[in-house]
Amino acid sequence: MKKNDYLLLTATAAYSFLFYQQNAGINFLLFTIVFLSILIIRNSNLIKDKKWLWGSALCLISAACIFIHSSTLSIIANIFSLILIASLSINTKTSSLFAFIFSCFSIVSSAVFMIIDAITRSQIQPTENTENKKGQKILAILLVLILSILFFIMYKSANPLFAENTKWINLDFISVEWIFFTLLGLLIAYGLFYSKSIDPIVKWENNLPLTNEINTNESNLKQYETERFAGMLLFIMLNIMLLVLNIGDITTLYFNGGLPKGVSHSDFVHNGVGVIILSISIASSLIMFLYRKQFLNLKNEKLLLAGIYFWIGQNLIMLSSTAIRNNIYVHDFNLTYKRIGVFVWLVLSAIGLFITFYTLYKKRSNWFLIRTNFAVWFTCLTLSSCVNWDKLITHYNLTNKSMFDVDYYYLFSLSDTNIPELLEITHHKNFGKLNNHLKNFTNNDYRDNNEYYNTYSYLLTEKIDDFLKHRNSNWKSFDLRENEVVNSIFNIKN
Repeated sequence: MKKNDYLLLTATAAYSFLFYQQNAGINFLLFTIVFLSILIIRNSNLIKDKKWLWGSALCLISAACIFIHSSTLSIIANIFSLILIASLSINTKTSSLFAFIFSCFSIVSSAVFMIIDAITRSQIQPTENTENKKGQKILAILLVLILSILFFIMYKSANPLFAENTKWINLDFISVEWIFFTLLGLLIAYGLFYSKSIDPIVKWENNLPLTNEINTNESNLKQYETERFAGMLLFIMLNIMLLVLNIGDITTLYFNGGLPKGVSHSDFVHNGVGVIILSISIASSLIMFLYRKQFLNLKNEKLLLAGIYFWIGQNLIMLSSTAIRNNIYVHDFNLTYKRIGVFVWLVLSAIGLFITFYTLYKKRSNWFLIRTNFAVWFTCLTLSSCVNWDKLITHYNLTNKSMFDVDYYYLFSLSDTNIPELLEITHHKNFGKLNNHLKNFTNNDYRDNNEYYNTYSYLLTEKIDDFLKHRNSNWKSFDLRENEVVNSIFNIKN
């Protein structure tokens, strides 16, 4: 048995021990630390690689966020980061896009690769190395032990007499479910630890340049001049339209300070933001097409670049105006995930425009633009997991709106992390008026002929009962926000 095999078994044991019948909490942080440590033990040179350190930072940040508030977003970010770092530990030159794809491929096909690797090992000529013989014996003993436990459990379930005669053997912590859970962990750990890559794709990617090399072939020069001329005319037209659009937005938002007459918030924000992002994506694709190659002394080159830079600047103004519209929407109504999503898409679009500008200014390639954007998206996913959005939404709505204008049905639909904020409402002097007169019915599940089921007290009690029912008090599932929720329910002062 080789060192890598021991490390694989360690990762599998950590997975089984920390996650079986547990909720998300400190177990994710501990597993992340164990897994990163295993990768470093396997290859200590990884700590010198900046890309691997970036991926490790994403893993640790997202895992720490799970320990702090255990949000769904932080769990997704941590899983994505672990998948990413697994492939980067094999080949740090791979882009984040293909590293993620390769790791997913390895996990899905881990059972097949495990069998193939086992056959390959068995075909290697045996040596007289005592270490190899010792490893093979340990592997055989582990296999016999696992199979013996499996058959013991099956016999115990099948024969009451056998169960009675062997009741002194306490293996309650072991079950068929646990065995299959552990085997699943072994497959996942194998896929992560022995991440595979698709050689033709790796070879193709490694040959992609990050900078646009100057093309000296003038055979198609006229064709590219025609394309750039058409691009120049297009961006002149786009800039004229954006100028009219931005002047109208600035006049309405900055000077009039409100919505145009006859225009709803939904029309002003949600129905427009998707089209804005789509228009930026299409225009950016055209830029990538126009600058797929670099030439010297092309006609209208400087004018085209000036038009694109001006277009990027105007789009940034348009995005900021859209953010102001969305902020007005939030101010007049309530903060929701959909409105937060608008802000997120606007920020990502702005970052994409800056990367596009940098790519053109530094004469980088389209592949540089694509791989950089994917790396930024992975980073933004992890950073966004640092915020407890359910708590933020609840706190913002309760702080910035009259308690009688808050959409409590939306707040009750969020995760259990906002229970402390919801409990605070019950101590308000006007809670009695609110309790029986909730507004903003948004969920048909709460409509009932009996008015009691639409009261604040009932909905809060139902939410607390559901939280306590599904709560796991084991230390492996511990997280700071859940501890705060429990303390607020039982009125425990920290």
